Amino acid sequence: MEGGSRPGGCRIITKFFITNLPEGCTPWELKCGVASFGEVSGTFVAKKRDKDGRRFGFASFKDVKDISELEKALKGIKLGGCKLIVNVDRFFFDNGAGGVPANNSVQRPQQDCNDSGRQFNTRDCRSYRDVVGKGKMEGSSKEVGGSYSDRSAGGWKSVVVPDRMAAFRNLWGVAMVAKSVDLETLVDLNRLLRIAKVNYTNIQYLGGLSTLITFADESVAKNFIEAGDVWGPWFLKLDAWEGQSLPFERVAWIRLLGVPLHLLESDVVKMIGERIGKVLYVPKSSAEEKDLSMARVGVLVGEVDRIKEFVVVR
Repeated sequence: MEGGSRPGGCRIITKFFITNLPEGCTPWELKCGVASFGEVSGTFVAKKRDKDGRRFGFASFKDVKDISELEKALKGIKLGGCKLIVNVDRFFFDNGAGGVPANNSVQRPQQDCNDSGRQFNTRDCRSYRDVVGKGKMEGSSKEVGGSYSDRSAGGWKSVVVPDRMAAFRNLWGVAMVAKSVDLETLVDLNRLLRIAKVNYTNIQYLGGLSTLITFADESVAKNFIEAGDVWGPWFLKLDAWEGQSLPFERVAWIRLLGVPLHLLESDVVKMIGERIGKVLYVPKSSAEEKDLSMARVGVLVGEVDRIKEFVVVR
């Protein structure tokens, strides 16, 4: 398959379906992982999982010269220690994108019209906003899922980092990356390690539920990672720090506005929070709260953007 550009100001967009993404992978991290293979027009990471329970998303490239070769090249890359599974988004092509009638024997790339300087899914070189009308877009709520990586018409600013860069190289062999099972364990980690008489020297917060634990020497670190019966109840995952790429995660404290008073129960608050991310904290009761105009929930998310969602409670 070959690609290219078309006359009339429109550029061909080739979209790839990518699965087996690492936990907490963001659109920005996916874009950084594939940016060296071509001009990336956008990336998307879904919050739901595929049928095999793996994280998945999409990456779109502009004016791909050889789609088959790009597909082969992408299949060999790793992101956050996970080998990516990559395929051309055939459903997207066979749907007749770009205003061309669908034909199961021909794969057709999506088009991106750059007359307005913005990037949207298009049909006949018109943006989705142009097709449905601006007024119809303003009242809609954002779908709970991933987000396109292009933050502005100007795209992303990038920095080329020399290969020799290796932060925290001195901690290789003596530090562990630990992901706690819950928020309570994370907060109480210092005390738990002291009770277990673990000879550690430092604990540093990495975001989300993860910490970097440094030990006195390599032998102590090795003994600790082998003592699964000790740390098993505390951590979902424990890996030696070797300079690996870690997925971005953060704990977001969300204010829920507009929950009817007769539905202000912990179970309802948790259900709403689950539409945003993995729920880490829900108040046990609102009976003693002084302010009942809002509820609060803590969730684990893999996005940098400020969260502003609409959830319909039915």
